[in-house]
Amino acid sequence: MARRRRKPVVEGGGAGRIPAEEKIARLLAMLLVKDVRKKTDAVPMLRRAGFEVAEVADMLGMTENHVKVADHHGRKKKAG
Repeated sequence: MARRRRKPVVEGGGAGRIPAEEKIARLLAMLLVKDVRKKTDAVPMLRRAGFEVAEVADMLGMTENHVKVADHHGRKKKAG
């Protein structure tokens, strides 16, 4: 059975408001992977930059399991 991704918790009073720290993190992530064509190639870069699996999944529109697999393959490819 496929797991459903959790919706991000929104802090602050406004509905749909994104905290400034999260906006900055998303912008930095976009800059990091702007020239990467495939989502799966961006995963190891984002993970090495310190983003959690759930955060990467949310940013790239992937499942957490797919992020874990792409990260594993990316690290394996780099090492070999």
